[in-house]
Amino acid sequence: MSKGGFSVFLALLSVFFAAFALMTAARYAADQFFPNKDAEYSPDLSWEVFVQLIGLRDAGDDANLAAKFVGVITILIGLVLFSSLVAFITQQFEYRLQLLRKGKSIVVEENHTLILGFSDRIADIIKELVVGNESEPDAAVVILSEKDKENMDDFIRNNITELKTTRVVTRNGAITSLNNLKKVGVEVAKSVVILNDAKPSDTEQFKILSDARVVKAILAVVAANGEENLPQIVVELHSEKYRRLAENIATKSVTTLNEADILARILVQTSRSVGLATVYLNLVGFEGNEFYFYRHDSIWPKITFTELPFHFRNGIPIGVRHADGNLILKPSKDYKLAEDDEVIILAEDDSTIQFYPEPVVQPQDLGYANYWTTLERKSEKYLIIGWNSKTSIALKEYAEYVLEHSHVNLIVEDLTNDIKTEFEILAKNYPHIKMEVLRINLDSIEDLKQLKPYEYHTISILAGSGENIEEIDAKTLAILLEIRQIFKEYMAETGNKVTTNLIAEIIDSENTDLVIQAGVKDFLLTNQFVSKILAQVSQEPDVMSIYQDLFSADGSELYIKPASLYFPVQKLGRLTFADCVLAAQHRDEVCIGVRIAAQAQDKDKNFGIYLVPSMDRLLYLTINDSLITLADDQS
Repeated sequence: MSKGGFSVFLALLSVFFAAFALMTAARYAADQFFPNKDAEYSPDLSWEVFVQLIGLRDAGDDANLAAKFVGVITILIGLVLFSSLVAFITQQFEYRLQLLRKGKSIVVEENHTLILGFSDRIADIIKELVVGNESEPDAAVVILSEKDKENMDDFIRNNITELKTTRVVTRNGAITSLNNLKKVGVEVAKSVVILNDAKPSDTEQFKILSDARVVKAILAVVAANGEENLPQIVVELHSEKYRRLAENIATKSVTTLNEADILARILVQTSRSVGLATVYLNLVGFEGNEFYFYRHDSIWPKITFTELPFHFRNGIPIGVRHADGNLILKPSKDYKLAEDDEVIILAEDDSTIQFYPEPVVQPQDLGYANYWTTLERKSEKYLIIGWNSKTSIALKEYAEYVLEHSHVNLIVEDLTNDIKTEFEILAKNYPHIKMEVLRINLDSIEDLKQLKPYEYHTISILAGSGENIEEIDAKTLAILLEIRQIFKEYMAETGNKVTTNLIAEIIDSENTDLVIQAGVKDFLLTNQFVSKILAQVSQEPDVMSIYQDLFSADGSELYIKPASLYFPVQKLGRLTFADCVLAAQHRDEVCIGVRIAAQAQDKDKNFGIYLVPSMDRLLYLTINDSLITLADDQS
C-alpha cells in the first residue's frame, strides 16, 4: 500500500491467481481421492474453479460432497478477493474522477495558449481568444490557477456563452511550480499569458508583491522550457522596476504590459477627441479590425506610400516595418517601398488582404485637392476627478498635448501628503500650464457646483477604490448623474448649451448602457481594453510596438476630425471611402474610417464608428460627421 494504487492492484491480482491455482489443485485432489460417481458429470475443473472464484457458478448440484465442499470454499475466497478487486477498481476510478474535478491531472493539449492565474479579466481574454481561434478547427486554452477547478469552470460557463472551436481546460496548482507547469504543457504551448493578481484599487505594497510573483512565474516558465525554446510570454506588471527585470530575463520572448500607463494615455487622447474609446476597442482585439504585417508575394513595385492604399480593396496601410525591425507609422507621402519592407495594414481579417498590381479604385477629382483649412488650437481646460495609478500619468500626458496657459485641474476626496507632493512635482515640471488640486466631498452636489463643471472642455472621472467592481462602478455612475444634474440646472437657468464632454473609466463592460444613459460621450472599459491587448499580443507580440506608438504623445496619434476640414461644405454628401483617403492624404494624414454623428448614441451601430470600409463603399457625409485619421496633431 505504501507504494501506491498500482502496487495494490497488482497485489490483489496476484493473490487472486494464487487462490485460483490453490483451489484448482484442491479440486483436482478432491476428484482424485473422491471421484464423482455420476458419469455424466465431468466438468472442466480449471474453468469451473475460475467461474466459482468470480461468483458466476454455484458449487454444483450433481457434484459429490467433496467437490461441493471445495466449491463452497472457492466461492467464499472468490467473493472476498474478487469483491476486493472490483472495489479497488471502483475506488481508483472515483479517485481519478476526483483528480479531474480538482484539476490535478496532466494536460494532453499541444500548441495551446496557456494562461497562468485567474482574475476578473479572464472572461474577456477567453472571449478574444475564441474570436481569434475561429479559423482553427480545434484550438485550446489552458488555465492554471490556485483557485478551485470547479469554481473556475462554473465562472467560465456563466460568463462565456459560446466557445465555438476553442476548448478551455482548467487545472489547479501554483503557477510558479515546475511540476504544475509541465502538467499543463508549458513545453508545448505556443504562448503564455501571466495575469497579475493586483487590481488598480489595491495598495502599492500588494501590487509590488503581485509583480514579484509574476516575475517568479516567468523564471519558472524559463526553467521549464529552457531559454532556447521559450514560447511568447505576455505579462501584466505595475512596477517599472519589475518590467525591466521581466524583459531582461528573456529579451526576445517576454512582452510586458502596464495597465495604468496604457489606459491613462487612452484616457487623455479620448478626452481630446470624443469617440476614440470606441475606435480603440475596435483596434485592440480580434473582434473588429486588427493590425497585420503584410509582405507581398513578389517584390514590391515602385510605388509610393501615397499610392499604396488604392491597391488594396479591403484594408488600410498605416505604416511600414523595415527588415531591421524598425517600425514607422505614417511615413512620408513620397516614401517608396523597399523590397524587404512589410506593410502594416489595418484590416478585418488577414484573409481579406490582397495587393493588386493596378489600383482597384480611382478617387474622384472633386476639386478639393487644394482645399486646406485647419482647426484653430486654443488653450484648453480639463478636469480629472479621482486619484488612482493612472492619474499622474494622465496629468503628464495632458501637459505634453495642451497649449500654454491651458488648465488641468485635479479633484480628490482625500488629499493625502503623497498625492499633494506628487502633484506639486508635476506642476513644477510643467510651468506652461496651470495645474490645481482641490479636495471636495464628491457626494455633495453643492461642492460639485462650486467647481463650475460646465466651464471645462472635458471632465474625466477615474475609477476609485471599493470592495468589488460593482461598488467601484456604482460610485462612478453616482458622480456622473450628479454632474449631469448640474448641467441640466445650468442650462435651465441660463439657456446656454453645455458642451463639456464626460469621460468615465468603467471597469465592468456590462455597465456601458447605464453609462450612455448618464450622458457620457465616451467611456473606458478597463478590463476589456487590457484583456483585448493581452490576448492579441499573446498571438502576435509585434503588435505591441504599434500600440506603444499610437498611445504616445510623440509621433502620430488617432484623431476624429470634422469632415469640413477635408471637404468644402458643398462637396459633402455622396462620397466613396477612397475619396476620404485621398482627402486625408492632402493633409499628410491616413484615414482609417468615418464617424456618423447621427449614430453616436446607437450601440447597435457601434456608436457611428465605421473602420476600414471597402475603398469603393459609398458614404453620405454631412457637416456634423467626421473622419478618423492618423495624424501628427489635432489641427
